Amino acid sequence: MKVSGNTITWLHESKAGYVRFKASELFQQSSVSRQDLLEDPFIVSNKTLLQEWDQEVLTRHDKADLLIHRLALLADLGIKASDPGITTILQKIMNKQDSDGIIYIRIQIPKVFGGDDKPEWMWTLCDFPQILYALQKMGMEESVYNNGLSRLIDMADENGYRCRSSKPKFKGPGSKTSICPYGNLLAAKALGLNPKLRESEAAKKAVGALLHHWEVRKEKKYFLFGIGTDFKKLKFPLIWYNLLHVVDTISLYPFFHRDKRFLEMWELLVSKADDQMRFTPESMYRVYKEEDFSNKKKASPTITLFVYDIARRLGELEQVS
Repeated sequence: MKVSGNTITWLHESKAGYVRFKASELFQQSSVSRQDLLEDPFIVSNKTLLQEWDQEVLTRHDKADLLIHRLALLADLGIKASDPGITTILQKIMNKQDSDGIIYIRIQIPKVFGGDDKPEWMWTLCDFPQILYALQKMGMEESVYNNGLSRLIDMADENGYRCRSSKPKFKGPGSKTSICPYGNLLAAKALGLNPKLRESEAAKKAVGALLHHWEVRKEKKYFLFGIGTDFKKLKFPLIWYNLLHVVDTISLYPFFHRDKRFLEMWELLVSKADDQMRFTPESMYRVYKEEDFSNKKKASPTITLFVYDIARRLGELEQVS
């Protein structure tokens, strides 16, 4: 993937402090202070919202403004555990960690899915791996999340990850023995940050489940997750089950970089670039409508940088004059 000097300058001149900071890290051609990142209004507003961590009740995992998603987003944009204002947020998160190292959040599950239609402190496979991912990405000490990752590894079945929860009667909209694509995505994401754990059988099963789903995409859905038009649209942040999120996650695993199915996804993603190798959103979350990654009429510096980061992991990022 060849990136011109003009495009790199475009990234460095972004209005978003988090874009300038990430571009500086990736291309090392400009000196951007960490203060640019920390003072960015989008970063500040999300940090403020996360102070209400223990007040939120989750009723559905695909809501873009959930605090678990905002936490992972801040981690992806470069926020660290040591940054101002983050300590109090992390303390609230860790206050609900069980003896197995799994983070509990308040979830309200309908009776049709085995819940009681009232908020309870619990976990499901659709949330706690996302939190473990964020804690690692933010640079928390391993002792904070190691037990949770070990428990996550133990949860893998022979075909990958199935629908699971601390609620005994909980069940998703699918077969008990079917894989949950989103659960496998989050498990692979959490395990993929650790060089040792990404070599585990559990991690490889999670990635294998994602690649299998791509392979049978024309005839198979699991837990209502399909791979069709919506899946293939460029969309950010990395919240739900879509092309950019899946490719970004599998790129953490060098073992799968030459897998034919992964290369098909990667080639589809790259094909969405314009003639300047910039990427434009094809769908958006309305809660983030003010950010560049929600403007479907212009190339997004944020999405472009995240694709470049994937290319870097694959050894395909090349700067040209």
